[in-house]
Amino acid sequence: MDNAVNDPTEPWLLDIDFSELMDLRIDYAFKLLFSKGDSRLLISLLNAIFANKKIPRIIKSINIKNPFLDKDSNEDKLSILDIRADLEDGTTILIEMHMYGLGELKAKTIRSWARAFGEELEPGENYLGQLPTIAITFANGQVEPLNPKSSEDKIHRLCMIMDYEDYTVFTDAMELHYIDMKAFAKAVNESGSINIDDTKEVMFAKWLSIITQKEINDKNIIKNICDEEEIQMAVSTLVRQSEDKIARQAYQRRKDEIYFYNMEKLEFQSKLEQQRKRTEQEQKRTEKERKRAEKERKRAEQEQKRAELAEAEIAKLRKENEELRATQA
Repeated sequence: MDNAVNDPTEPWLLDIDFSELMDLRIDYAFKLLFSKGDSRLLISLLNAIFANKKIPRIIKSINIKNPFLDKDSNEDKLSILDIRADLEDGTTILIEMHMYGLGELKAKTIRSWARAFGEELEPGENYLGQLPTIAITFANGQVEPLNPKSSEDKIHRLCMIMDYEDYTVFTDAMELHYIDMKAFAKAVNESGSINIDDTKEVMFAKWLSIITQKEINDKNIIKNICDEEEIQMAVSTLVRQSEDKIARQAYQRRKDEIYFYNMEKLEFQSKLEQQRKRTEQEQKRTEKERKRAEKERKRAEQEQKRAELAEAEIAKLRKENEELRATQA
């Protein structure tokens, strides 16, 4: 198989059953491919991400470190950092793969970035020596549109600290990349091509195609992009890893874990929604009762006024009658 890696027309590549391959959107499979295999795969992916936003940064070597970060809450049980690496200049890169929406990840990714950024400066060191920390998050769609004015789901977002008025970048210390895999797969399925406006860098589109291959309907699109050495290496490695029984079992456990977590989350959200509806119904009933009570109060006031007017009229008539009797007498 290794001798065929450089020839995209070889049967091993053309006859791949993609349904049998691990889903790289599952963080275990993603980490297994990009942090346990040849470092050239991760370097190629990162360079493609930076090139897609025209960032003049080319990685030649990388040092992958232990990615573990302590959990802050129960929500973090499925949010442990997937890959942490250092570049040649000391810049830290954090990479996370998630199967849920970007809206749910914003606060977490900023917190992960802040914690890693704060760890980099050693006691006694000058703040000017603080090196940048780059966070890259793969998300699966958006809970709600980040830009309500736009009808399009943006595939790749680059967020930095900048001046609010003239958009001057204040510092390169914070660099957050958000990549919406669901939006990419949707665009590919609709256009039948990886040539999408938001993925102008071809290599970036190719890597996203491999990562989201489970969601891409036309598998020929995947096979036709395997003309790059790194992409072929990734597919070849993914095939071997998917056939490894131990790796496959670990992958399936992680996949089940995510599935049941999402089921619990959906059930919890369903209960919250039911509670919200009950609360709204109760508020409507309360409001209806309030209006009914207000209406009754006004009716009582009107009755009271009519009674008072009647009594006043009776008193007036009595007085007039008494005056008339006095006159006649």
